[in-house]
Amino acid sequence: MDATTPAAPPQAAPRGWGASLRDQFGLDLLIRGLIRDYLIPADTNTLWYILGGVLGIAIGLEFLTGAVLLLSYYPDAAVAYQSTRDMLNRPFWSVILNFHYYTSYLIFALVMLHMMRVFISGAYRATKTGLWLVGVALASVVFGVSITGETLHWDERGFAVPWHVGEFLEALGLQHVFNWVHKDLLNVSFATSKLISIYVLHVVILPALLISVIVVHYYLIRMKGISLPFWHAAVGRKTPFSEHIRAWLIYGGVILGAILVLSIVVHRGPGPAPQNLPISPYYHAKGGPGSLGITPTYPISWTHGMNRFVFIFFKLEPDIWGTVIGMALMLGALVAIPFVDRGSSEPHSWAQAFSSHRVWAFALIALFWATMIAGVVTNAVSPVG
Repeated sequence: MDATTPAAPPQAAPRGWGASLRDQFGLDLLIRGLIRDYLIPADTNTLWYILGGVLGIAIGLEFLTGAVLLLSYYPDAAVAYQSTRDMLNRPFWSVILNFHYYTSYLIFALVMLHMMRVFISGAYRATKTGLWLVGVALASVVFGVSITGETLHWDERGFAVPWHVGEFLEALGLQHVFNWVHKDLLNVSFATSKLISIYVLHVVILPALLISVIVVHYYLIRMKGISLPFWHAAVGRKTPFSEHIRAWLIYGGVILGAILVLSIVVHRGPGPAPQNLPISPYYHAKGGPGSLGITPTYPISWTHGMNRFVFIFFKLEPDIWGTVIGMALMLGALVAIPFVDRGSSEPHSWAQAFSSHRVWAFALIALFWATMIAGVVTNAVSPVG
């Protein structure tokens, strides 16, 4: 630039702390690209298309409450149960812990509902197979978070998780490779080492995986486009993604507000102490948690039910194979769905959605639900064993 070139006029500083923050971190371009200038069909601003966003908000709040709980929880098998019990007896901590606990149920329900909405609308066909598989990965990680979260309560239900992990490794002959013999958990110091491993999974590794999968999921939706609902007439109008987010906040506020009220009103006990503590009613018990009739909470109750199912009908020992078989059937069914569906495009009517082209896809989703229901029902009618 020579001496005759006029200097550019100085830019006025943005007004307001929000505008200043966006300016300093260059957020305006990002917000415009991902939210304001991202147009989606107005048809998707309905309840069934909002559930995925509510799920995202619920997971975010789960991260937040989990971070708060880290300040009071101790992953030590000698004191973890007492720390959980103490939190449940203190007003502030009980609300945080209950909200974290009940929201995990909500997340499980939303994952199932969202999955079925995507399945019915055939939103995995053609170029969206990868999007479905990423969704399956997301559901799998959520399942892992549920299992590890149940462990951290460290009541007899939580104690059952590392106990069954040990049984599984022993069935494969790998117990010495991983130093995980299930009866050694009766030693508190040994149990602490395993509780810490599961603690790290729950608070670091699985959340990192979950965030990564959610980012990829959103990216693919952004690139591939949101599938249109075929069950009502298209209006042919597009709206900014910000309207979709506003709907997330409205529905999420109502649903999660109800969870907050439940967390305040309903008192939840800590459950029986684990059998490796002298304060436990099961101290010196001869068998494991399953033989004592201690069953998992609902999101993973089908696992114990499948254990009972394979023992009752097939006399298969150790019965941990029921969980393994159940997980293989359910995961295999979900992964295979887009590869057996012979449709080349998303259905545009109920007749197309239930056409013969999807018979194998429906058989696989039926296998998924039949496995889960068989486990839940068996768990309810035959909990001991």
